[in-house]
Amino acid sequence: MNKNEFIESISKVSMKNYDQYRILPSLAVAQAVLESSWGKYHIENNIYGIKAGKSWTGKVAVRRTKEWDGTRYIIKEDRFRAYDSFEESVLDYLKLLGKTKRYERLRNTKDYNEACRFVYECGYATDPNYSEKLIKIIETNKLYLYDEKIESISAWALEAWEWAIEKGITDGKKPKDYATREEVITMLYRFSK
Repeated sequence: MNKNEFIESISKVSMKNYDQYRILPSLAVAQAVLESSWGKYHIENNIYGIKAGKSWTGKVAVRRTKEWDGTRYIIKEDRFRAYDSFEESVLDYLKLLGKTKRYERLRNTKDYNEACRFVYECGYATDPNYSEKLIKIIETNKLYLYDEKIESISAWALEAWEWAIEKGITDGKKPKDYATREEVITMLYRFSK
């Protein structure tokens, strides 16, 4: 999977589930990129490095990890969640950040800089430069454009909207505008063919 395919696969899942979890797609993609090096290094499809705590009932993988203890990096063995696919990993990540009280500050933020700062402050990672690394990934890859898409298109309509653009039914602009009779009749005519 190349970088663009990786971005598209993660952003598609995060945008589709935005209404339910309220986590910015740019953050979801940037963390997947940073934690797995573009999906190359993951722990059994766990592209976010999510650890398996006591409440986790799913599959587990034990690995050595490098952690910041406040003064230096240390190597230790830890338990990580394991998944059957990247998509399953993204959904669990969104659920973790979108439903856990610890990450409450992340939900509904519209600013990726703020989201990157909050995810670190809420304790997601120990690296003191974590927020800056995420921001650089977002800006370098223009991931903020995915955040703009969720502002203009309801998550439940996203898949249909992308399909309509691909089929030439719409130019992709002004998704909240009303359709004219001419546009509706044209759509119905195209569906009848």
